[in-house]
Amino acid sequence: MGLALRLLAALASGLVLTVISPPMNLHWLHWFAFVPLLWALRGGELRRNLLLSYAAGYVAVFSLFSWLSDTIIIFSSIPAPVAWLLVGVFAFFFAFPYAIVFGSVHPFRQKIGSAWVFAIPALQVATEFLAPALFPYYQGVSQYRTPETWQLASVTGVYGVSYLVLLTNCALAEALYRAREGRPVPWAVGLVTAGLWLGNVAYGAWRVPRVDALVDAMPRIRVTQLQQGITMKERMQGSARDAMLSWVKMTSQLIGQDMDLVIWPEGATPYDPRGARVGSLMTNLARSLDAPIVFGGGFAERKTDPDTGRVYIEQRNSIYLLDDKGELLDRYDKMVPLPFGEYLPLADTFPILREWIKGPGDFRAGEVPLVFQFTTHGGQEVRFTTPICYEAILSSFVRKQLSDADLFVNVTNDGWFGDTAAPHQHGMLSAVRAVELGVPMVRLAYTGVSFNVSPTGRITNETEPFTEVIRIIESPVGRVDTVYRHIGDVFAWLCTLAAGGILLSLWRDRRAARGAAVTPGADPA
Repeated sequence: MGLALRLLAALASGLVLTVISPPMNLHWLHWFAFVPLLWALRGGELRRNLLLSYAAGYVAVFSLFSWLSDTIIIFSSIPAPVAWLLVGVFAFFFAFPYAIVFGSVHPFRQKIGSAWVFAIPALQVATEFLAPALFPYYQGVSQYRTPETWQLASVTGVYGVSYLVLLTNCALAEALYRAREGRPVPWAVGLVTAGLWLGNVAYGAWRVPRVDALVDAMPRIRVTQLQQGITMKERMQGSARDAMLSWVKMTSQLIGQDMDLVIWPEGATPYDPRGARVGSLMTNLARSLDAPIVFGGGFAERKTDPDTGRVYIEQRNSIYLLDDKGELLDRYDKMVPLPFGEYLPLADTFPILREWIKGPGDFRAGEVPLVFQFTTHGGQEVRFTTPICYEAILSSFVRKQLSDADLFVNVTNDGWFGDTAAPHQHGMLSAVRAVELGVPMVRLAYTGVSFNVSPTGRITNETEPFTEVIRIIESPVGRVDTVYRHIGDVFAWLCTLAAGGILLSLWRDRRAARGAAVTPGADPA
């Protein structure tokens, strides 16, 4: 087939990932989405395969993360053409993992035969696990709307679902390769793949009702779901105090209703509640509601540089908990600030960057994980952790922070992403934590998407972005034991070791072939 047709097939595999991802959620396409790209690859054409794989990765990353342009424009003074150029630069770098994975298909196939079908998914897991990513994206996360398929994450983390998605694609591709070569269909590969796929569905069908029964037996708490219907541009036209008062006004509509916890999102107020005016306002609100309030606020501390004597203000993105009397119980400082949003990388080393790029904050990372706790009026003790925004999509980080918490309260402000796919993608990437760790999640976003997630992954009380919501919802409180909670990323490490071993063997073979000069100039794969 012509190169142009092969390139179109590769690009199709990249573009289809956008419709697989939310808000469209055509997740069923993922089981064969990479088949066109795999069909386009040929043995003996390593460089061309790498380029085709990179092209697929480039359009995948560019289309999936096209919302970055809106975020850059809102966050900074950068004009739209430059913002789109930066999206292109982002795609340029983060397309390389696609080239590594799919460019390795035929070298793996030449080295280990049809077993490549099981090895390439391991390489995919390794790249998801090890490759640096500004916004981590896991292939398996596309299945977050299918609880029966999703339960594998309770054992392997999301990486196991990524493995299964790639395995299915690779098995189909091997059948195509055999047909192209005039060889028999690889029934053994197909049967093993089908067995693993059906086994996973069977495990999900077995686990979901059992976890549902455990969740049904958990105590419930009543929490607020408050969400604003404004854009960040509209919010920024008013003062910070106006923004805070808008949350007070919304919350005050619930006075007199029965609730156990009031939740405000990340950035609901930039103020430090230790200040007299803000502290008094929040204290009065908590007393009026007769309920604790957990909310996103600012933290500022005056410090002195020991070397220069310069006095400066250190800022942090924080979450506070007030009790029902308005007393400050505790504060958590975000430990993983968002690059280019909450801080500008290398700005301390190269201060001139702040002159060139306006908009990013100067927030410092917190140092101590924290589990908040309070007791409801009914005597139920609640222990919850509050991954802020971006933190919730980092699986290893959240697992380490969990401790003995029995509820996730994930607060975020996704309004900065604009009316794009980003709020939906962000919600998708955070929802898997409930399944991996067996802990219910309450997710509250400034402008949406907000929802509850059961330990089965079932999503309820979901909101639309940029719509006002003022209501009280229920959430279970408790823990369901999971394998992943105990062993963490063992599966990802095993995949990394297996794929790394094959890559090392290929490198040695290539080096030996060059040393022996068996076929000078030949392309080995």
